[in-house]
Amino acid sequence: MGTQAEMAVAVLDDAAKLLADNVASLSLEEALFAASGYRSILGVLKHIGGWAHVYRSFAFDPEPERWETTSWPRGLRDTIDSSDEYLREVISWAREGIDRWRKAVGSMGDQDLGRPAKLHWGETQPLGNIVAMVANHVSYHTGELNMLLSIARREAWEYMEEVEENHISTYGHGVRGAWMSEDQARRYEEALRVAHEARATGQPQA
Repeated sequence: MGTQAEMAVAVLDDAAKLLADNVASLSLEEALFAASGYRSILGVLKHIGGWAHVYRSFAFDPEPERWETTSWPRGLRDTIDSSDEYLREVISWAREGIDRWRKAVGSMGDQDLGRPAKLHWGETQPLGNIVAMVANHVSYHTGELNMLLSIARREAWEYMEEVEENHISTYGHGVRGAWMSEDQARRYEEALRVAHEARATGQPQA
């Protein structure tokens, strides 16, 4: 088992990878998608990045930057710039916020995680608690982003991880795992097709 500081970095690494995996092939059209609601994928990215930067600033900077004054791409805007360039800037900025946490914690020892650090609402907590808070915040909202993205892409669950969405036909919307060979995918897709047709015709499944 690693030190507490090493474990803290690992938690931040996991959150960073989770976000990176979900935005790796994100398009501008998908980023603007809000599923008929009021939180777009781009908005979620800005939320993740904004708080990553604000929490870090309060934890480490002598004169911390608040939500209104943090390093927003192209400034804190009333309306977005709906361009792919702006989206890439927001993604890079959000990832930078997490990376700055990783670098800061990576240079610490276990004793540093116990020191009191400031939070933006005026409270202080041990730095280790704030690291966990930041990592959980990134992971939580990456899950929100993932759900919006699955709706935008009309994707169901990964092959072999389906849950019973009995009120929704998910046939044809499963996501092939990167680890699956062509032969594995073909055989599994055939099994799904057979099951789907049996349900559609009311025939018992073999």
